[in-house]
Amino acid sequence: MKFGKQLEEYELPEWKGYYLPYKLLKRKLEDLSARTDTPRSQGSHSGRVGGSALEGEEAYTEADWLRTVEEEAMRIGDFVDRGIHGLEQQLKDLEKMIEGLQSGRHIEESIDENAPTDEEASFLELRVLQAVGRVSEGVQRLRLFAELNHAALYKILKKHDKQLVSKEGLSEAFPRLVKATRLNETGRFDALDRDLKKLSSASSKTEDIDASPEVARLIAGLGRTGVVGLTVQPASHRSELVLSFFLGSSVALFLAIGVLLCLPEKSPKTFSEAYFLTPIPVFRVVFSFLLILWCMGAVAKICDQSDVNHMFILNVDPRCRVTPEFFFARAATLTTLWILIFGMYVVDYKWKILPTVWAREGYNKRASFHFVLYPVLLLLLTIVGSLAPSTICRQRYKLAVLRSVKRTALAPLFAVDFADNMVGDVMTSIAKPLEDVPAAVCYLLSHHPQEEELVERFVTSGDTCSDTTHRWVVPLLAGMPFFFRAGQCVRRYRDTKECRHLWNLGKYLCSLLVVIVSRMDNTAMLVSVSTVATVYAFLWDVGLDWGLGARELMPGNSAEARNVDGESPKLSQKNGLRQRHFPRKVYWLCSLVDLVARSTWVFTLMPTSLVTGNIVIRVILVSVMSSVEIVRRSMWAVLRGRTCRAVCVIGIPNSGIEYEQLSNASGFRALLWVPSKLNTAPERRPSKAIAGPICPSKRPGRRGCCLPSRYNPTIPDALV
Repeated sequence: MKFGKQLEEYELPEWKGYYLPYKLLKRKLEDLSARTDTPRSQGSHSGRVGGSALEGEEAYTEADWLRTVEEEAMRIGDFVDRGIHGLEQQLKDLEKMIEGLQSGRHIEESIDENAPTDEEASFLELRVLQAVGRVSEGVQRLRLFAELNHAALYKILKKHDKQLVSKEGLSEAFPRLVKATRLNETGRFDALDRDLKKLSSASSKTEDIDASPEVARLIAGLGRTGVVGLTVQPASHRSELVLSFFLGSSVALFLAIGVLLCLPEKSPKTFSEAYFLTPIPVFRVVFSFLLILWCMGAVAKICDQSDVNHMFILNVDPRCRVTPEFFFARAATLTTLWILIFGMYVVDYKWKILPTVWAREGYNKRASFHFVLYPVLLLLLTIVGSLAPSTICRQRYKLAVLRSVKRTALAPLFAVDFADNMVGDVMTSIAKPLEDVPAAVCYLLSHHPQEEELVERFVTSGDTCSDTTHRWVVPLLAGMPFFFRAGQCVRRYRDTKECRHLWNLGKYLCSLLVVIVSRMDNTAMLVSVSTVATVYAFLWDVGLDWGLGARELMPGNSAEARNVDGESPKLSQKNGLRQRHFPRKVYWLCSLVDLVARSTWVFTLMPTSLVTGNIVIRVILVSVMSSVEIVRRSMWAVLRGRTCRAVCVIGIPNSGIEYEQLSNASGFRALLWVPSKLNTAPERRPSKAIAGPICPSKRPGRRGCCLPSRYNPTIPDALV
């Protein structure tokens, strides 16, 4: 295999573009060789160096080519030196943490004040051990990077001597560049491996065991890190291809179902839109659950790719190995069942595939008992698929989620930790799907086949529930999430005495007021209250949840939202602005989307009969609004999950991942460090294959500067 192909196969995707530009150097070398009148090494120096030197100029000489190779080699050597320096600093921080744990001193700032101390201390030790494994993976990656570039430098200089009939490359340039860049000094990596092995054996869970960091992780039940071999984890790429194929196929199948719905039905005289739509609440409840699974996987995936350690921030057991792929796999399986069963129901009802059962007792001759079997089967399969035992998501992790829901519901009686805060926020976004629960129960428990009275009730109110259910049960379910969240705000104010929690309480009281007023026959009051609730919630999202103000959003400020140099996002010492990953225009766009979605969210709290009387439009409207709010909440979490590591203690009362990790917005964790995550997705890289130094900072030796920030392999970004 040619070396250029070999280099492409072995290079790490996240550092693609940072390697020696072997192909471009080879191409330029071939151009030099083809010129019979090419000046030798004493020739002109008019050609430019760096990336532009490879663009091809008539005056480009062998000396220019060698100078370009030297610059690239020095850039790569600087990359490796800074990477090793960053890893050494992280090992020192880890050593301090392990010494503190061994001496009985806990890093109090890393302990959740509302979590059990023993559990948190145990989790802290596991996370430190997990971080040692990630540093070990970082050492392997950096070693592979140095070895590949060492070989590439040798091959390109050997090709130089062969094509230009010279000995200057291997005999002079190569030894000098290798010595200057220290690419051949593997002892530096061996020393890091020895330190990592020492730290692994110092843990109480692996004490006195002579084991590698990978073995130590397995002994502690933490599983394996991504294994770095000669090739780069093709399984992750295959899973992305499979996921893309499934999503594309699902979209095509949904479009096919839409076509089936539009086709003319058999026997139009007996076809009833209302009867056909009566089981929709059951299908919609399951669909909302599937959408939540997809969104959970998407948020976790983006957090992983953005070096946001959401598992740590949410205080999840470090031994939990639930990954985005787990959510995607469950969601994909259940989505396939949903499409299949709903499609079968559509075809069966419209074209009477199966014979009717007890049609005389139903709405008309087309009514049948067996139509209820479709939603019942889907519901049972969804429950079984969700609760089925898994070696990845064990029952204790599912019970932990239920316990968090219990604490959220009884917030005034329990201290509110960050995970409970997140659960409360997510529950407010499923207010409309919760309203579908009594509608689904009423349908399943009603007479089958559906009678005329039930069908007329569905036309009137959108479901088959009684007036008592609409008067008491539905408003209660719609308002409960906001009541729970308001209780959390009260408890937070009691524990912290910060007035911000009272302002947050006012937001949820406004939402509760929308639920109450929507049950009254007063349109003007409903519009007024809904407008206030929407604006209140929108301003809270942008100003407090995302931490965006006029200085961050308006052009002309020196603090662009994007964190461009790989440094941990912190408060700027010059102007106090927070560095972020997204450019300003993305936040403007997301703010606009949030405002529109918040407006539809208000409609989810009121009966759809107030908006339109057409039964089909009402069903579509409810389905769209429920889905939009779930997606909006996911966008909200993603935007707050795009910064990494640095934490400043600011007591702004709400939740989310990005801003919580950046600024501790809820005041739950006074963290001195947040473990970063090591991932494999491509990172920002130079626009050309040959680029200048990777670290644009003027401060030499800044820790981990030359490593792309989300791959700076691992824990503490030091004690701030």
